[in-house]
Amino acid sequence: MSTFAGLMARHNLGAVLALAARRGFTLIELLVVVLIIGILASIAVPQYFKIVEKGRFAEAPAYIDAVKGTQERYLARSGYYCSGDPNTCNFDVVFGPLKYFTAAAMTASGGGGASPSWAISLTRKAPVPAVYGAYVVTYAQGTGLTCSVQACTNELLAP
Repeated sequence: MSTFAGLMARHNLGAVLALAARRGFTLIELLVVVLIIGILASIAVPQYFKIVEKGRFAEAPAYIDAVKGTQERYLARSGYYCSGDPNTCNFDVVFGPLKYFTAAAMTASGGGGASPSWAISLTRKAPVPAVYGAYVVTYAQGTGLTCSVQACTNELLAP
């Protein structure tokens, strides 16, 4: 006796057919799963891009900190801060290329009795993040780091 015939002999036909028909998922069950995945994705994807941009943003403060140290040593040696491209100054450090930012020339002022100061700006390279756009990170002695976009200031510069 076959398995199917054995089932037919022990159970009624309606119960066997109902069991055979219940092997897959219903359309409602599939729609609920797709809806849940969509909701989770709408929350997770923006957070993922924010975390990725925070990692890329970290290049700017690290570069600026390195320039700050070399500018202070340069000031101690020469009595003024260097202006221009950090790689053309007679610094004791050679700066490598930036991957996510473009550095503008440094500006320096003061000296000769006035209090010396300096500033540098880093512009985000393309492709720029949709949330922040092509933001500019600026360091000016006395004011510290600033960002040209409010979302950048709130989310990337915030501790």
